Amino acid sequence: MLTEEKISLDCPYCKEAIYKPLGWFKQTYSTCPRCEGGVTADQFAAAIDEIEQTLDATIEEIVIGKAGCNCSSGCCGDKKG
Repeated sequence: MLTEEKISLDCPYCKEAIYKPLGWFKQTYSTCPRCEGGVTADQFAAAIDEIEQTLDATIEEIVIGKAGCNCSSGCCGDKKG
């Protein structure tokens, strides 16, 4: 069984870190576990988009390899020459 990636984002009200699975931040409405302030997916949308783009790029990099790597620059840690 796959577990959903947990992330930490700050509550827009109390500014305390909320450490929950990524999907929690995508729910239409939730409450902060610290201050019980109501939070919506829209409040986290920009941060979630950035995180998902980073995760996608990381997965792509793992599967395909580093883009533009010629191994002479040392970008992949396998510097040759």
